[in-house]
Amino acid sequence: MLSSKLKAILGQVLFAVNIFVLFLVVAENRVLIPDWLHVFGRMHPLLLHFPIVIILLALLLVAIPDLLKNKEDSHLYGTDLLLLGTLTAGFTVIAGLLLSHESGYAQEALVWHKWTGLGVFWTASVLYYFLDSQKHLLIKAASVFLALIVVISGHLGASITHGDNFITAPLQKNKGINVSLEEAEVFAHVVYPILENKCVSCHKASKQKGELRMDSPENLLKGGESGPALEPHDLENSLMAQRINLPVENEEHMPPEGKPQLTDEERSIIEAWISSGAIIDKMVLELSDTTSIYKLAVDKFKSAPKTYDFEKVPDETVQKLNNFYRKVQPLGLESPALSVSYFGRASFEPESLKDLDPVYRQTVSINLSNMPLEDADLESISPFSNLEKLYLNFASIKGDGIQYLQNLENLSLLSLSGNPLDETAVPHLSAMTQLKKLYVWNTNLSGESLEELRAALPGTTIESGTQVSGEVLMLNPPVIRFDKAFFQDKLTVEITHPIGTTSIFYTLDGTEPDSSNHEIYEKPLEINENTTLKARAFADGWIGSEKAEAEFIKATLRPSDFQMNYLPEDRYKGDGQESLFDRKKAIPDVWNLNWLGFLNNPLEVEMEFEQPTDISKLALSLWQNPGARFFPPAEVKLWSRDNTDQEWKLIHTFRPTPLQKDAPTLLKQMDIPFSARQVKQLKLLARPIEKLPSWHGAAGNKAWLMVDEVVMN
Repeated sequence: MLSSKLKAILGQVLFAVNIFVLFLVVAENRVLIPDWLHVFGRMHPLLLHFPIVIILLALLLVAIPDLLKNKEDSHLYGTDLLLLGTLTAGFTVIAGLLLSHESGYAQEALVWHKWTGLGVFWTASVLYYFLDSQKHLLIKAASVFLALIVVISGHLGASITHGDNFITAPLQKNKGINVSLEEAEVFAHVVYPILENKCVSCHKASKQKGELRMDSPENLLKGGESGPALEPHDLENSLMAQRINLPVENEEHMPPEGKPQLTDEERSIIEAWISSGAIIDKMVLELSDTTSIYKLAVDKFKSAPKTYDFEKVPDETVQKLNNFYRKVQPLGLESPALSVSYFGRASFEPESLKDLDPVYRQTVSINLSNMPLEDADLESISPFSNLEKLYLNFASIKGDGIQYLQNLENLSLLSLSGNPLDETAVPHLSAMTQLKKLYVWNTNLSGESLEELRAALPGTTIESGTQVSGEVLMLNPPVIRFDKAFFQDKLTVEITHPIGTTSIFYTLDGTEPDSSNHEIYEKPLEINENTTLKARAFADGWIGSEKAEAEFIKATLRPSDFQMNYLPEDRYKGDGQESLFDRKKAIPDVWNLNWLGFLNNPLEVEMEFEQPTDISKLALSLWQNPGARFFPPAEVKLWSRDNTDQEWKLIHTFRPTPLQKDAPTLLKQMDIPFSARQVKQLKLLARPIEKLPSWHGAAGNKAWLMVDEVVMN
């Protein structure tokens, strides 16, 4: 209980606080706030909890005098608590008014919180001064009003700080977006739900912490006070990726400590999305199957668990079927049903479908999108009697092979988007009355054929995607089909497009194909030397496509035996030393499994040839990306010897020209000026740069050496 003298002093302080608050409100934008007061303003989040609790407790004692045995004690304690609560509310309001001058919150969001907060303070002050009056009904009404406005002001403050749906977020966080894999967009349905749950509450229109908004891709690229939130294709220099990987206790870690953190899967999706170019306008199924964002995205769109009458296969059987190009997994922890997804077009063989014989009854979903399947290969799918979903997007199916799918009685979803279907597909599809959904956008089917299908399958939802409100659409890029980017003698390359009426323009010299610089594709191309192929699709009524690009490198020599003396870093270890001569071209994606990354150790490989061999050309296939610290080597050294009993003899040293500040990001073949006759054993050492140049943002740090192949001719 407060003494009479102390209550009198605090009452006078309360009056002075009211005057100062009124001054701040009236002269809000007309006074210069000194820095030391801004320090006090930042204590607003610390102070605000005290008055809320004290005022609500005081109101209980004032409004319900019977709460204590002695009504006089209840009134006395209630009065003292109300005085303390009102006084602390006054200091909280002052801190809030000062904080609002420098916050990143939108004024529209602050105005209601500001006036409800002032309402709490002024109502509590009036109630305290008139508490001893005999108007009990008025006091009870004022108490109820004050309690209500305290709750409203607290709710508005929490919404500004934590987000509009802060209270209900736990009930909504597991709510999925109800779209199928065919309808899924990379940003809208894979990336943005993560940002919405974990980031947008602090980075939106009403609250722009660090002047950053994350509620749209445009705002992400625009960035905040520290610059853009992300750099497409550049994971290491993207602030967003840096912040989510800092230790939780670090003050710059995002989301901040105490808020829901990203799961490992969510962090992987964000990183893969940035590495893949921060794609914002593509469907998931338009992505290359070799990118990590594609693999992670496909896993997010699974069938809902249901009951099946077949037995569960042993976990060991499932695990044996998993490898680097195929993923087999149950639909749920206890579900016997399995889904199968294939990745890596270059590694796929249609015969590998026979590997699934041990689980053909349990397989209910197969994703073969972007695989080189032809009509005859569909016969391998006919034994999967319980198959419910089949994804065959962007393959080479024309239509006759669809007859092998007609007897799959449980098949409810078939996706053939991006295939060059012809009219032979129509009668076979028309017989598949078991289908509930059929996706045939970006195929050759005419409008008449689609109408025929709709008439034959009235119970099937057919998505053709040929028109979007009269909008002129951009063509998909053409598809460049080939076995391997590294070849020995010659290579046959096909360029296809799912829309048969397109014209495909291409170049072989690395220049951009356009109306004045192109060859028209008419038949498969024969490549017999190092070539950069670029192709675009054009058609009447469509916007010309973005370019498709592929690099082909002639590599006629391969050692009979080789050994890498130093391991690459775990982050980029590819397929070990086999990656150096596997003739698989890596793509500019840090998750691509063909890259070998060296940072603390050099690339050193010893090679032996079955017979003495003439070498006329030697090169390293590299990824150059200055922003990500991917640089050519500081130097390359070569040694030779005739047999293992001899010492290695240094025969050549090469130091590449240092990169300049404006060096582009690209995949390149770095030629090493070297030739030799009758080589039996050769050792190559490529040393990463020890210190990045002064112009680089990470000057003084080590550079990465990213290699996917050693090329010899």
